[in-house]
Amino acid sequence: METVMKAALGSLSLLVLSSSLFFAQVQPVPDQRPLAFTHVTVIDATGSPAQPDMTVVVSGDRISGVGKFGTVAIPPNAQVMEARGRFMIPGLQEMHTHAFIREKKSFPLYTFYLFLANGVTGIRDFGSTGVKDDFGDYPFRGDTLWRQAVSAGSILGPRVNMSLTVVNGPRAEGYPRTWLTVGDAAQARDMVKFLKDQGADFIKEYDQLSRESYFALAEEAKRQGIPLAGHVPIAVTAAEASDAGQRSLEHNYGVLSGCSTKEAEVMQKERDLYGPGKGAMRGLLPLDDVKAFTSSYSEEKCKALFAKFVKNGTFVDPSMLRARGGGVPATAPQVVKYFSPALKEYSYPASRTPRPPDPATVEARKLMYEYHCRLVKEMQRSGVKMLVGTDDSYFGSSLHEELVEFVKAAGLTPMEALQIASRNAAAYYGKLDSQGTVEKGKLADLVLLDANPLESIENTQKISAVVVNGRLLDRKDLDRLFL
Repeated sequence: METVMKAALGSLSLLVLSSSLFFAQVQPVPDQRPLAFTHVTVIDATGSPAQPDMTVVVSGDRISGVGKFGTVAIPPNAQVMEARGRFMIPGLQEMHTHAFIREKKSFPLYTFYLFLANGVTGIRDFGSTGVKDDFGDYPFRGDTLWRQAVSAGSILGPRVNMSLTVVNGPRAEGYPRTWLTVGDAAQARDMVKFLKDQGADFIKEYDQLSRESYFALAEEAKRQGIPLAGHVPIAVTAAEASDAGQRSLEHNYGVLSGCSTKEAEVMQKERDLYGPGKGAMRGLLPLDDVKAFTSSYSEEKCKALFAKFVKNGTFVDPSMLRARGGGVPATAPQVVKYFSPALKEYSYPASRTPRPPDPATVEARKLMYEYHCRLVKEMQRSGVKMLVGTDDSYFGSSLHEELVEFVKAAGLTPMEALQIASRNAAAYYGKLDSQGTVEKGKLADLVLLDANPLESIENTQKISAVVVNGRLLDRKDLDRLFL
C-alpha cells in the first residue's frame, strides 16, 4: 500500500506542478501584497442594507479593514482595485456536490476551476462511487490529496469539505450504485471509525440503511465528533433524524412526508418501491400517491417539525433545482463557454437517448415541486437554517440558478438567498466567527459583482473578480483558467 500511495502522490504532484507552472500568473507569491478595493458597495450578508462607497482591505488570507472610503488605512504597498459601481458579497458555498469525477484523473482540477469562475469559494462534497484505480477498492483515498493540494496552496480551488463516499445498506441485485455498505449496528460503528481515519470530514448516509444501522451510525458519529449528513433513510422519519443529531437533511427527503398527515403511508410506499433490499434507487412516487401526499399538508405537523429543527440545530438542503428537474441543456452559455470536450461528454454522453416525457410523471413532478417551494418558504419563516446544495454536474453555475429558485419560486428575498449561500454555510460548519460575511477579521473569500444582487438575484452571475483565501482572480484570470 505504501508503494501505491507514493505512486499516486507522484502522479498528483506532476499534475499540481504542471498546473502551477501553466497558471503561474494567477498564483500568488508567498509575500503577496495586500489588496484594497475602493469605492465598492458592500453587501456583507449580515442582513444589513448595502453599504456604498466602502473600502475593503485584504492582508494575507484575512479581511483586515472594512469602512467608509477615507476612514480605512490602505497599506502603502497594496494592490488597489477601483471598484466604483461594483458590489462585494461573501464567497458562495455549494453545499452538495460530487466534484471528484474519476473517469479522468484531471477532472477534479477542472471542476475546481469551474467553481471558482462562478464565485464558489467553498464546497461540501458527498463522494462518488468512482472506479478502481491506483487505490484499489477505495478510489476516494485520492480525493484527500486534492484537498491537501488546495489547502497547501499548490493548486487553485475552493475550500473542500468531504465525506469521501456514501454509506448505504446492503446492495440488492440490480441496484445501480456500489457505495460502501453496512448490514448491522456493529458494521455501522466500524464504518464511521474507518472513514474518519481515512480523512472524511463528515459521514454521508443513504436511503437503504436499516433503522438499526442508521441509529448506530448516528450514535458513533456523535461519539467520534464527526458530522452526519445525507438523505434521511426511507425507514427513518425526519423528526427522528433530527433528534439523532443528523447535521443536515438533503433534498427535503423526510421533510416532505413529515409535513403530511399521510406520513406513515408515504413511508410505507417508499419502502415497498425503494427500501432496503430493493434494486431501485429512490425516485418519484406514482401520480396518485403524489396527489394524496401533497394534498395532505398539515400546518400543525409542519410547525412542530420545523420547531424541532430549530431547537436541534438541524440544517436542510432543499435542492430546488433537483426538485424542479429539467437540467441544463448542452447549449447553455455556461456549458458552451467553460466545459471541456471531455467534461461535456461526461455530462451529455452521446449514447444517452432522451425519452419522451410521460404526462403522469410530468404532473407528479410539478406537484412535488410546488410542495417543495411551499415548505421552503415555511422553513425560512420558521427560522430553519437552509443550505444551497444543487447535487448536479454543472459545478458552480447551477448555484446561481438555485438562488433564483429560492427568490422567484419560493418567495424569499435576495438577501435571504445570499445568506443561505454564505452565512448559513459558515453556521453549519460552526465557523461564523471566521467565515460567511464581509467583516473585518474574517477569511478573505469574496466575490465582486458588476451589478446589485439585491435588485435582481440573477446579478450574482455577473462576476468581475473572485478572492479565494486572500488570492485575487480578476475577470481575465478567471477566463484564463480555461484556455
